[in-house]
Amino acid sequence: MRPKSLWENSAPRKMLWEWMISKMEMIPCLRVSIVNFRNWRCLKGRYHVRERETVIIASSDADQVHHMLSAGDVNSGKAWRVVRRPSDMNEYSKKIRELRAQERTGKAHGKLFVKVMCIKSLDVPLPPQPTSMSCTLNNGIHYVTTPECELAADAKIEQEFELIEHSKLEFTLSFKVKRDPHIVTQMKASSQSTRQPVPLPREVTPPPTKSRFNFFSSPKKTAKHSPRPSPAPTPMMPPKIEENLARYLKPDGSLARTFIAYKDVAAHCDTRLFETTIPLIGQRIDPDGEGTTTTTLPVGELALQLFRLPPLHGVPPTQLPQSLDECLRGLRHVSWHKVTYFEGTLTQNGGDCVTWKRRHFRIIGANMVAFNDVTRRAITTIDLKKAVSLYDDQEKNMKTPASHASSSNYDDEFDGPCGVERSFKLFFPGNQRISFFADTEADKVKWLEILGALVGRIPPNPLWAELLWQKQQENMTKQPA
Repeated sequence: MRPKSLWENSAPRKMLWEWMISKMEMIPCLRVSIVNFRNWRCLKGRYHVRERETVIIASSDADQVHHMLSAGDVNSGKAWRVVRRPSDMNEYSKKIRELRAQERTGKAHGKLFVKVMCIKSLDVPLPPQPTSMSCTLNNGIHYVTTPECELAADAKIEQEFELIEHSKLEFTLSFKVKRDPHIVTQMKASSQSTRQPVPLPREVTPPPTKSRFNFFSSPKKTAKHSPRPSPAPTPMMPPKIEENLARYLKPDGSLARTFIAYKDVAAHCDTRLFETTIPLIGQRIDPDGEGTTTTTLPVGELALQLFRLPPLHGVPPTQLPQSLDECLRGLRHVSWHKVTYFEGTLTQNGGDCVTWKRRHFRIIGANMVAFNDVTRRAITTIDLKKAVSLYDDQEKNMKTPASHASSSNYDDEFDGPCGVERSFKLFFPGNQRISFFADTEADKVKWLEILGALVGRIPPNPLWAELLWQKQQENMTKQPA
């Protein structure tokens, strides 16, 4: 039988492992746990698992995930992210997919925003004293009255109403004058003049005159028992009505009103602002023979702004716009985020580039997107909303007011290629930075001008506006050319 070699003997092998472990413990970067090593008996044909003895504690303050788990809505903890699919370009892509899935199951109602701007060319006698009026909207369910404003020929109102959309929506806008003392006086005088008709003066026949010829003439024969004619009725003059504001008011002070049917304006205000003027219909007291009558006539025009917000399934009511101005502002902002403001070539270091890399960039809304030179597809996007400052390496100063730190703090805190010509940096929270340099000085000036105007001044992009914009784009593609 062949004798065992030195390596096959268990005692020398164990001594060798003990010596190797002791040497590894002397080096901090190679120190590992040796608890499982003590129980080793044979190295051949076995697998061993090294267990970490330290306890890992999950904390919200720990480093966040740095890779994309799904498209959109990923808080990667970085100002940049890799674009693997077109939906990665949209920050709300995951949330919008969830909302679109609820369109067939959930119920949502649209909104109609009505803003009463002003009254134009009011054709009624205005009293010299200051007079107040109010506007009331009545849709059969709600009765809402605005605060009082001053009555004038061109009176500014600028009051807004919000209505829930339905197919039979109709409403009236009426205007009522406040019963101030001078208005009450006019109304009393007008009512007395209409109630007291003035009789016309009767014609008086003169008596027969006596003359000397009457003495010789024989008296006229009168018919005996002739019926005495009945006196004619006293004719009445039309009442005199004073021309004042009370002549155009109802007893409760109502001056004029207008009627609006939703079906007549829905197509004009669908997700856009619709400005229009509608006649104001009032009344006037006119004389009519022995009495008075009421004549219906237009007394002016009413300027309106209307906006229809379509149903947005799944969006919480608190995240929906609450006014017409907020609707218009949200649509302006989402359109702003779709515009390409600048493009050019830069060399990047930082972010997803561990070394200097030449790339073609486009600033699309709030994103600085890098494109592949061959495929022309987006590969990386940098979120400029997270940028806190823009730093010029050559001038050693800040180009944006977003950060109040001095330039010396950045020079001391960050080490890097500050000596590269035509270079600048974007700084982000969490001690993140991305460096760039341009091909020419003119290109650098343009990039600094565009980025300096964006950093710290980017408008928000609300979720409801992004969802509405995508729906509009889908409807446009479905329409036949």
